[in-house]
Amino acid sequence: MTRYPNPPLAAINPADIADRAGTAEAFGVDEVTIKRWVHLGLIEALPIPGGPHLYHLPTVAKAEHHCWLNGADRPARGGRRPGWHVGQVAA
Repeated sequence: MTRYPNPPLAAINPADIADRAGTAEAFGVDEVTIKRWVHLGLIEALPIPGGPHLYHLPTVAKAEHHCWLNGADRPARGGRRPGWHVGQVAA
């Protein structure tokens, strides 16, 4: 069971969707991190048969915040962009 499930497809704004690379870029993490969050059951790709793995950015923001609160200290490792804050999605 996914900790942060996606809302129904009909309720999702298309502007809030990104592929794995776009999602990783939006949160300043590697694509491997997105794959890890899926594997850990924090998030899931949108259920689009035969399509690419697409992710709902507000849902991913919740998972990212969860990871931040539970020890993901990227600034100490130099992995965040200057000025980044918890839950920020790149413009």
